[in-house]
Amino acid sequence: MQKTSYVAVITDQHIVEPDRTLYGLNTRVATQALVEQLRKESVPLEAIVSLGDLADTAINPNRRTAVATAESYTHARDIFSELRAPLLPLPGNHDEPTLMSSFFPPAWQHHEHGVHHSNLAGTTLIGIDLRTGPEATGFATKETIQTLDKVLAGSTKAIILSHYPLFDLDNQRIDEELSTINRTDVQEVLRNHTDKISACFHGHLHLWVSGYNDGIVTHGVPSSSFLFSLEPQSTSDIAVSDKPCGYILLGINEDGSTIVRPRFLSPAQRV
Repeated sequence: MQKTSYVAVITDQHIVEPDRTLYGLNTRVATQALVEQLRKESVPLEAIVSLGDLADTAINPNRRTAVATAESYTHARDIFSELRAPLLPLPGNHDEPTLMSSFFPPAWQHHEHGVHHSNLAGTTLIGIDLRTGPEATGFATKETIQTLDKVLAGSTKAIILSHYPLFDLDNQRIDEELSTINRTDVQEVLRNHTDKISACFHGHLHLWVSGYNDGIVTHGVPSSSFLFSLEPQSTSDIAVSDKPCGYILLGINEDGSTIVRPRFLSPAQRV
């Protein structure tokens, strides 16, 4: 029987300043429930990967420009301090990268040009930072793409993790507004190493999404605080859903194969 190592993949906590809410939701309570379930996991966790938007702000009403404050990160750090497994964070569009790294120093083993990576059971976990520019857009720099290619070339097996989706989905609004801007450049690198990539995971959409692109299995990880409702092919406004939230328990086998188990949390905590 193969030995399996386990990682929790979480995303989009959106913890805001104390005594404030987001979309009328209590993201603090939701994140506390997440942390409690992670502490009770039935298997020991080697690491917890956060795909971004760990914190946010309720002060700036413009959701396109809103980024987390020091108050938000202080609040988030207090909640996550109860976890025993190392946290491997990636910044999301609502994170402030410099602030985030000061409150949550990355536990990744290596970092270069926006590519974070750590080895686990012979598989390289590769986190792609798509928040490298001055604005909160999903863009991979030339240096990031070159480094990704180099890290994949030196890997035997790999799992790709990012905040923004890396492949086209079945929704025009997601592909045009909510995805990686230059994803075709990233996809070219991934295609060159398809035989090494066990799976790709992304956040940002607050949706359960699975697909098979260019020979690579992809998973959209749901937010642990609240979900969005956006039907296939729809271009209508995204609505906050009351469906159960969640995260993914990822098992990595010695041969590089993966086991993906969804973990469901309570519906969004309304106030």
